[in-house]
Amino acid sequence: QRGITMKRAAKTNREQGISLVELMIVTALLGLVMAGMYNMFVHQQKSYTVQDHVSAMQQNARVGLEYMVKDIRMAGYIPEGIPFDSFDPPLPTPQKPAPAVDVAGQPFTDGDDEAIEEATATSIAFQADIDNDARTETVRYALNGTDLTLEVWEWNPATSSWGSSTGAQTIAENIENLAFTYVVLADDYGVNNDLDDDGNEGADEEGELKTWNFGTDGALGNAQRRHIRQVSITMNARAENKDPVYTDPVAGDHYRRRALTSNINLRNIT
Repeated sequence: QRGITMKRAAKTNREQGISLVELMIVTALLGLVMAGMYNMFVHQQKSYTVQDHVSAMQQNARVGLEYMVKDIRMAGYIPEGIPFDSFDPPLPTPQKPAPAVDVAGQPFTDGDDEAIEEATATSIAFQADIDNDARTETVRYALNGTDLTLEVWEWNPATSSWGSSTGAQTIAENIENLAFTYVVLADDYGVNNDLDDDGNEGADEEGELKTWNFGTDGALGNAQRRHIRQVSITMNARAENKDPVYTDPVAGDHYRRRALTSNINLRNIT
């Protein structure tokens, strides 16, 4: 009889389920697991957001740099000034005359028609057919605040004048710094400064090149700009949003940055 009673008691306990203490322990353990999963999710989400911002910054800067490189490489390509066979003209066919004046009322305006109209440490303007329509454009790249801008004027042979500006169009944002460096021909056919600019074989040897230093050489005037053979670009981009767990070692803020560079040979200027 006693054995039957104990079996009935055990059965009754099992039918009653878990106790309050057991429930609280399970709840606490589940809470710890959920808290860990939530923290891991938040960390991964923040990491994804940061990587997304960095990728957007790099893509934004890379597109702007590629625009500049492609266009600057075409500097000096003036289709209206290239002779062609009238019985077998290129298509589209350039219409003469070629540009004979520069764009009026601009920072680079000096009255002279030049392949490179402006060459400063922070801006460049040049003539080229950048869209392959057999018409020359004057193209200017510059930094406006933190916006990399492109401005274009198209030559109209029918009126022998430049058309209206497209306006300064933003092609890349959050650009903190834009710097141009120029290499000029420094032999007897170049700037001819009677100096050994490259430390090789003496002064003004044929094909000698010199990296222009604005601090010691001054501005690049008309007489020097025609001898530019290479252009180097350095561009520093900044992410649009802060990364709270990152500190820039130089600026001391929480923005991530990237520097991009490119060197361009001017194949249409000789």
